[in-house]
Amino acid sequence: MRRNALRVSIAMAAALCLPTLASAQAASLQAVQVADIETMKDKFVGLAEAFTEAQYDWRPMEGVRSVKDVLALIITECHQMPVGWGVPAPAGAAAGFGPEMQRTGALSRAQIIRELGTACDHMISAVRDMTESQRSADSQYFGRSMPTSANIMTATADMHEHLGQLIAYARTNEVVPPWSR
Repeated sequence: MRRNALRVSIAMAAALCLPTLASAQAASLQAVQVADIETMKDKFVGLAEAFTEAQYDWRPMEGVRSVKDVLALIITECHQMPVGWGVPAPAGAAAGFGPEMQRTGALSRAQIIRELGTACDHMISAVRDMTESQRSADSQYFGRSMPTSANIMTATADMHEHLGQLIAYARTNEVVPPWSR
């Protein structure tokens, strides 16, 4: 009798949990990518604000990007990478990677901080607003052909490298990333 009561109790508990388990869905790759870019946006902007104006010119050695160069590159990539996915660059961005790097490299600290947010928002919207057929379409990443969804993953992996680079620059300059305080 006790065994049957235990079995019935387990069965009832499982039955109560089934609707919850059945309705829980894993986030789509698209939603995960959007959330990832949103997180990076917060960290990029936080680090850009944490560095002083003088620290923007710091570089670990000759021939290596400065803090400002890395931040300008992030803005450029957020504007130009979606072009390869079929999404036009936002108004005000220069046409092409090189010209956009020149434009963003000339920005002041305040302009960089402001444009980091809007540039990341551009990339977030590009990824969020894509249809499944757009994500499956062929695209180019520096001459390599791949589905757009894979191109987005490659682009975000590249952005994570820049985030790590900025964190290393911050630690070297005794700048504490805002999320570590």
